[in-house]
Amino acid sequence: MNRVATLHTRRRSLRRQRRGVGITVVTALIALVFFFPVLIAVLNSFKDKGEIIASALTLPQAPTLENYRTVLEASHFPTAFLNSCLVTGGGIVLNLIVSTLAGYALARWNSVWADVLTLLFLSSMFVPFHTIMISLLTTAKGMHLTGHIYGLILIYCGLQCPIPIFLIKGFVDGVPKELEEAAMIDGCGTVRLFFSVVLPMLKPILATVAVLNALWIWNDFLLPYLILAKPVTIPLSQMYFYGQYNQQWNLIMAGFVVSTIPVVLFFLLMQKHIINGIAAGAVKG
Repeated sequence: MNRVATLHTRRRSLRRQRRGVGITVVTALIALVFFFPVLIAVLNSFKDKGEIIASALTLPQAPTLENYRTVLEASHFPTAFLNSCLVTGGGIVLNLIVSTLAGYALARWNSVWADVLTLLFLSSMFVPFHTIMISLLTTAKGMHLTGHIYGLILIYCGLQCPIPIFLIKGFVDGVPKELEEAAMIDGCGTVRLFFSVVLPMLKPILATVAVLNALWIWNDFLLPYLILAKPVTIPLSQMYFYGQYNQQWNLIMAGFVVSTIPVVLFFLLMQKHIINGIAAGAVKG
């Protein structure tokens, strides 16, 4: 009997190992499919235009860094980089302030209106941006927000609110109210309660919101193009290399690599917070 049980155990372990290997292979193939365009872009960024036209799928025969030098100089990359950091950082900070206060208030407001407001916020997630684009631009012009970076930051804050409020509300719903009640018994006021007790516990979900918003704002092209109408951010600065009759693909690829490196590094540093924060905000609520 012991031998039979041992054989069954070994067979089960072998099946699990085979399943694990199969899942790993499938995952690697899927990752390769998604990574392939990035690899092509990196390889072509070291070629000249003629070599790309001849074949975009081959290795560079005479690798050169001239494309990167041209991109950094022609697109005014340092200025565009600082502007993108300002827009991204300002939009994230302002959105975190508004979303944190709103999400906490909705989570602790024992009323039917809290659920109604939450549904209203969530319903805005299903409205495509292109349906409100004209009205948004008209409103921004009426409020003298167009052509200014601070106007773009305010608009980003408003557009980003629904998802962060939903995630923060779900996270706060999982925080025991007894902690807040104990702090209030000890004489902690409302403001101190929020900043000393509640806010430190929200760090995982706030980090998640910051990363998600950073990925969107940094790579966004349409909204800065509508509001600023000037190539002052990194995505807009890549317009230098696009023309009606001439596309400089070697510079376009180099510009893509340069503009992607900062956000990729930021994502790699913060990716664990994305997984933990989304899981906590979605499950606890």
